[in-house]
Order: sequence, then C-alpha cells, then structure tokens
Amino acid sequence: MLQINISEQDCWLSSDELCECSEISSALLLELVEHSIAIPLQGEVIEQWQFSVENLHQVKKATRIQRDLALDWSGIGLILQLLDERDRLEHEVHMLKQQLSRFKT
Repeated sequence: MLQINISEQDCWLSSDELCECSEISSALLLELVEHSIAIPLQGEVIEQWQFSVENLHQVKKATRIQRDLALDWSGIGLILQLLDERDRLEHEVHMLKQQLSRFKT
C-alpha cells in the first residue's frame, strides 16, 4: 500500500493516486464523485481528475463507514456532511468560549 505523508494543503492527488492510497477501484471513485463524497478540483474526465488531500481523508472515512455500517453511498454522503457541520459548530463554540472568557476576567 502506498503511504503519503503530506503537510501542504495545496498538494493534489491524481485519481489513480487517490484510488491507490484509499484502496478503492476507479469504478467506486466514480460512484463517490456522483454522491459528492469525493470532489475533483480539476479535470473533466477521471484520467485528468485532481483531488485534495482532504478528499483522501474523506474517501477513507466514507469507506470505513460503509464497511462498518453497511450503508449506501447517499446515506454516507449525508453522514459526512453532518459530521463536517458538527466539527464546524464545535470549532465555532470553542472560539466563542475563548472570546467570552476574555470578558469574564
């Protein structure tokens, strides 16, 4: 299995690299793109697609959810959206608590 340690946010992966790193087929990648689980940043056809490292994490998370819960991909897409929203809200609450603590002292 290919392992990549990437710290740059603007590093892109080809569709072949994404498939290899996440251990999925190109047919499954097409399905994930159809359900907006993976979103190509560039390219018109699968051979030209480029993905962010965040997409790699998203695909790995989606395949774990599918394996563990045996849900369909549309359901997994919804779960991922809800998890992202929860993370965003948790971050917002954390920032608001920090701002509030400045006024309490």
